[in-house]
Amino acid sequence: MVPVELFFDLVYVFTVSQLSGNLVNDVSLRGIAQTLVLALAVMYAWFMTVWTSNWLDVERRKVQLALLGLMFASLLMSTSVAEAFGDRAGLFVIGYLAIQIGRTLFAVSAFRGHRLHAHFLNALAWELGTAVIWIAGIFADGDARLAIWSLAVLVTYGGVIAGHPLPDRRSPFSTDSQIYAAHLLERFRLFFLIALGETVLTIGNAFADVLVETETLAALAAAFLGTVSLWWCYFHRAERVGIDAVDGDGDPSRLVAVGNYTLIAMVLGIVAIAVGDELAIAYPGGRPSTAAVAVIFGGPAIFLLAQLVFMRHASGQAPTARVAGCLALAALALLTSPFDALVAVIVASAVLFAVAVADTLAEPASRPTSSP
Repeated sequence: MVPVELFFDLVYVFTVSQLSGNLVNDVSLRGIAQTLVLALAVMYAWFMTVWTSNWLDVERRKVQLALLGLMFASLLMSTSVAEAFGDRAGLFVIGYLAIQIGRTLFAVSAFRGHRLHAHFLNALAWELGTAVIWIAGIFADGDARLAIWSLAVLVTYGGVIAGHPLPDRRSPFSTDSQIYAAHLLERFRLFFLIALGETVLTIGNAFADVLVETETLAALAAAFLGTVSLWWCYFHRAERVGIDAVDGDGDPSRLVAVGNYTLIAMVLGIVAIAVGDELAIAYPGGRPSTAAVAVIFGGPAIFLLAQLVFMRHASGQAPTARVAGCLALAALALLTSPFDALVAVIVASAVLFAVAVADTLAEPASRPTSSP
């Protein structure tokens, strides 16, 4: 990986922390919905930049300067996440649209005469069209802004999944593009580490702000165990399955695309897990609300379900440990609802740990253990 790409990704450490902070400040159904919309927008900005740079020579000075400009726009967007549904809606949209339109304009210029030029022209039309919806949301308040921006996210993801088609001009993206699968998988794994690192920062900062008691220590230990289990499930099982599939797949573009969307889901799960851990450390004896229970158990479930989808697509087999883990989380969310937040986080982390243990037992004895 070229250093400028890693440097670009680092700004999203702050972005993920802002998303977690936004949700922890409003653990309600509305807060979950708002954070989901913002997270999907942020992740779209990141992965479209990653895919675009996949076809560019990032050693060239112009490309590096473009990435640095996009990095500043990302920072502008990130600093506005906490108040995106408040006073900084305009700043959030300015940062977001600067990334989307600026990146696509650069690609249109860079790929002039290339077979992908038509794709980026189509993408530019879609970005300009969705920009109108994002801007309209600035002038709305509360649930109206949430509804408008939810529509913008749906149109945005629908467009990229469909390949940004226009009347009588379909994008060549899905059928005529060169995918550097190994490089993209490397970007994915490093972004996953960034998101996981933010979880460590969250639980560390939360514990630093509370009294050292038996309950808070137990919450910290459970949160750490869950974080280690997330790392283990990704690098010691799911990633290996993906690498094996790419090495043996004649057309890895579809697999990498699935990996892209499952990475988004995993990051959403990690954000929810970080929030649940922070709640348990700050208020271990507190009775969690329905929304808090959804966050504590839904985060791990989303993470495992995303890996299940990816591994099913990569290997043709559904990993039974992840199926069992999702079912266990759903059942335990109901069974532990009368108990406090500490019990909920301990139980949810135990399920993740059980899946990690199952992955270890399923490893071939002859295969050496690798580290990221």
